[in-house]
Amino acid sequence: MGGGVLVYFDLTREPAVWVSGGLVAAAAGVLALVWRWAVPRGVAVLLLAAALGFGRAQVQTLAMPKLLVVPHHGVTITGRVVGVDLLPTGRRIRIAHPTLNGGAVQARAVRVKLRRGDDIAVEAGDSVRLRALLYGPSRPAYPGGWNFGRDQYFAGLGAVGFAISPLDVTARAPPGWFSALRQVREAIAARILRDMPLDTGSIAATLLTGFEDSIPPAERQDFITAGLAHILAVAGLHIGIVMATLYALARFIVGFSEFVLLRVPAKIVASVVSFVGGVVYAALTGFHVPIVRSLAMAALVLAGIIAGRRALSLRGLALAALALMMIEPQAVPGPSFQMSFSAVLALIAGYEAVGRRFSIGGASHGARLGRHVAALAFTSFLAGGASMPFAAYHFQQIEPYYVLANLIAVPLTALVVLPLGMAALVLMPLHLARFALVPMGWGIAVILRVARLVGGLPHALIEISPSPGYAVALVAIGLALLGLLRSRARFAGIAPIALGVLAMTLGRAPDVLVSPTGNLAGVRDGGVVRIVEAGRVDKFTLAQWRPVWAGDAVRHGAADDVCDNGRCAFAAGRVLYLADRAAGAGGCGSAAVVISPRPLRGTCRRHGRLVIDRFSVWRNGAMAVWFRRNRLVVRTDRTVQGNRPWVPPWPPRWHHAGRW
Repeated sequence: MGGGVLVYFDLTREPAVWVSGGLVAAAAGVLALVWRWAVPRGVAVLLLAAALGFGRAQVQTLAMPKLLVVPHHGVTITGRVVGVDLLPTGRRIRIAHPTLNGGAVQARAVRVKLRRGDDIAVEAGDSVRLRALLYGPSRPAYPGGWNFGRDQYFAGLGAVGFAISPLDVTARAPPGWFSALRQVREAIAARILRDMPLDTGSIAATLLTGFEDSIPPAERQDFITAGLAHILAVAGLHIGIVMATLYALARFIVGFSEFVLLRVPAKIVASVVSFVGGVVYAALTGFHVPIVRSLAMAALVLAGIIAGRRALSLRGLALAALALMMIEPQAVPGPSFQMSFSAVLALIAGYEAVGRRFSIGGASHGARLGRHVAALAFTSFLAGGASMPFAAYHFQQIEPYYVLANLIAVPLTALVVLPLGMAALVLMPLHLARFALVPMGWGIAVILRVARLVGGLPHALIEISPSPGYAVALVAIGLALLGLLRSRARFAGIAPIALGVLAMTLGRAPDVLVSPTGNLAGVRDGGVVRIVEAGRVDKFTLAQWRPVWAGDAVRHGAADDVCDNGRCAFAAGRVLYLADRAAGAGGCGSAAVVISPRPLRGTCRRHGRLVIDRFSVWRNGAMAVWFRRNRLVVRTDRTVQGNRPWVPPWPPRWHHAGRW
């Protein structure tokens, strides 16, 4: 089913509505015809599952409202606040069903960052009015880059921007459970940030409320470099710790009650308490997709405990994946789905294969401690190793020391930080939370120290170039074979994993790359990549470009400082950069590629020469060029994304950019 979902999202044109139904009907017909034969029946079942996944993804897409037409000037926004995010530099609000300049109510929400110093009290449910500059979904920084527009499309977000006037609260929120829950979360986060320093308080607020925007960028990068980013991403690890703590605590307390033990099995009482606590924690952290997915998986584990079945099984994992794909098919192409399910699959299969080696029964205290440490290292190795290829594909980086960092950070989170955080939540109504928050901050400070120490080791973060999709698909197939098969045939999965990893290393970065606005142009010039900046520096695009030329020496500078008279020649004259049309008055020589952040309007255009100016990227998005002997290979964001519901409409294309 997941394969069908991925095929749908990889298309460059939206299929007709009838295609999904036709595929399901055809697969069902094939299944009926081959039902008598085991192997063909299995293949037909897989085809039917893929067709169902394809259809479910299309249905989800059709159910979403159309893209918002975003004005290119300041607008007056009115609407109801559904979320307030606390940022290191201020606040950001999400407004549902807004009206722009008094027009019709829009189906998509807008997200606006308030002006610094605008301290007016605002809560979820309040009706507000303000003026803001809005921007539609941004195009990827390079062809094949991460598509933030698709994320915004399925999140129901139409535009983002920043306020240019103070916020005016026109009506306070009426009572309601959703707004009340949001207010509780915001109040908890504000209390934590008031009682704790920002460096530790922001992480505590993330763990207990799910608001992660207050974490300073430097600290977030420390966690990423050390391979501890999952500590900040509230999901399976966190809800597992919370529910396991509550389960153990409930069983311990129930053990003191003979009345309860004689009438209800302790495991049932503990399971109920654990599940209720998990639901409460999921609510406090926002009921976002990763936490809901993890809660569903934990509920299956508890159901297995109550029924006397295996708590963790591949069948339970499959049911959780099936449920999520039916509810949120758009999550399948994302890193959260792929990394979490690959990690859980590796853990289940790995401990089924060698878990007995970590048994501590009858061992001495020293041996037990050693096996506990070995089990922690093995767990980190399995989970991190299985999810690392997907992290490398999505984020273009790997953290080789993740096992070392997790050996300290994960036990500390499980035994100190989160239990104290749970205690703080209980004590908060009594105004005694500080007694738990202070030692919780000590534990977080140790984790921060570990993250900085590990992140400071040589090659702690290795950036890799973007990988083709088929490479990570081969890895996924190999992991499925290793995890799902029971006989020695499982080792057949090693081959596709090896091929996938090899394919990830064979990608060749483009020789020329131009940003979707044309203000950044990168050119491979001998052994150095030179990035020329025109106008305001686009730091976000530069950060997205950094892994593209991983391992290469990169030099960047303003066009006025790098180019003489607005002209720069790179790659032995094969690439010419022109600051504007006037700079091309003297001709373009033998350049095969001409780049300009301004419209050239025919300047330097001739047969066999590729001209990339402001109009080119306006029509095609970011553009990448490879030199292949005597021809050019051109890849544009337009050819990669195509025309899909989440892609902003493309301008008319006046000429075709393809192979030269």
